[in-house]
Amino acid sequence: MTPFPYDDPVWDEAPHCYGIGANVLLAELEKDWSDDAADYLFFSALLHQGTTYPASYLAIPHLLRLAEHLTGEPRLMIVNLLGGLALAGQQPAHSDYSGVSCTPGSPWLETPIGHAAAKEFEKSLPKIGALTIEAYKVRPSHYFASGLAAAKCEIDFATWLTFGENGGFQCPTCDGDHEWWLLDGKLGIYRNEDVFGTGADWLDDYDHRSFEHADSVAKPRTEPSQISALRAELGSLDPITEGLVKNYKSTVACAHCAWVGEHP
Repeated sequence: MTPFPYDDPVWDEAPHCYGIGANVLLAELEKDWSDDAADYLFFSALLHQGTTYPASYLAIPHLLRLAEHLTGEPRLMIVNLLGGLALAGQQPAHSDYSGVSCTPGSPWLETPIGHAAAKEFEKSLPKIGALTIEAYKVRPSHYFASGLAAAKCEIDFATWLTFGENGGFQCPTCDGDHEWWLLDGKLGIYRNEDVFGTGADWLDDYDHRSFEHADSVAKPRTEPSQISALRAELGSLDPITEGLVKNYKSTVACAHCAWVGEHP
């Protein structure tokens, strides 16, 4: 029997982003799948901009069960969500948004619901890892790669893989803002003059697929063995995932001061 059945009163004490009733929405989706309904439930109610809620973790056993019986786009959507939950569940909760997680020290884990959900969450990680590998081979994506890293408890690496081909960082010495983007496995670094970014130079290089206006290019480090192991499980990588793997914790230079160091 699947833990936390839909008729269990525990759901009344397990809100999602917009209130209670995730069990009702899951049951309806199981009877009559809808991509739109799934998108709302998965990426608005259960995983809302990186924030998770009690219902998010009660839903995991049901999501795993559904993934076993569905194919195509529905299965990929479920695996995408499970990977996101695997990552969020091992990061500190966004307390400003009433979120919870399964990280040690979380007050939610001291409640009966939280304790039970956390045990199921830990049990789910190997299954989530296997599903993300399968999904990646069907549709290579850095999001599925992130889900695998999260399932293997490589949280910093999983977080890095969520960025995609473009991101930014602040210098740890002077707080100078930078923008970066990937091209052919290289990470070009651009100085941001203010919160609105450099704009034209970065966009011009993006359009022309070059680093002509870049302030510097990151220097990759030797790939850690655990990252090589994850790479091997995924097999041939898509260009964005390949670039992110190659540039994880690479050496970058601040364009505002003299700092050089590991990508923050």
